Amino acid sequence: FLVLLVSSQPIISKLTDYQLLMHDLIENMAAVEISTSIVAEIIDEIFIPWEAYQAIYYLSRSYLERSTIDRSLQPRYLQLRRQLELAYCLSLVDRTSPLFDRTQVAEVKRDLPLLSHTDGWETIPTRLPEPIFISRDRSMSEVNRLLQEPQFVKVLRQLDKRRIALDRRDRLLSSSTQQDNITDTTYAQTSLQLDGKITNCYCEAILERSDRELLLRLHQQSTTTGEQQWRSSIEFMLSLIGKRRGKSP
Repeated sequence: FLVLLVSSQPIISKLTDYQLLMHDLIENMAAVEISTSIVAEIIDEIFIPWEAYQAIYYLSRSYLERSTIDRSLQPRYLQLRRQLELAYCLSLVDRTSPLFDRTQVAEVKRDLPLLSHTDGWETIPTRLPEPIFISRDRSMSEVNRLLQEPQFVKVLRQLDKRRIALDRRDRLLSSSTQQDNITDTTYAQTSLQLDGKITNCYCEAILERSDRELLLRLHQQSTTTGEQQWRSSIEFMLSLIGKRRGKSP
């Protein structure tokens, strides 16, 4: 499925606002990803930025070790927290971002190499605002400002999808007696990018499944449908841009 994230703020008739809207839409359409998984139950998850931020913010090594989360999944949960921190730090040093903070640029750039690796990053003090109520007047002001930044929320949405998938996987691992034949595994994934690059990834476990031919056929059908939908959306956006240019003086 292709999802377009559009700001709920009213679209002003000025050309600059229109161009910004087109930029955001095209950026969200720059790539499409199709994944094929087997799940025990299809649940329509609702993305609530505040809940997603809170859930990922409090992930830490000590928290995971105290939890009942399967040990094989704990490193993957921890990487969600690292990637959230990295996304925020990149916004702090990006001059085009509303979150840009000149006073933190030097320190953030010093820490970025460590944050970009899976080991050692936990020694860096977090810069993310903690999701707690500071006072009646300033309650959640920093977090609310952060969650109004489209680029950061886009990253948060992707991380939350991974968190939900990990939660499902953890529940199955804790309840399944046949862990080698578990559901909720992504067996095939295809990424199509605007520059023509196509990436296919296949889980090694698919080679062991007796129904792998069916899975691959279903994935190919989904990829074809997704690509057609993606191309139609891009053509529609380009037609809007063309019409706008035609009306410009």
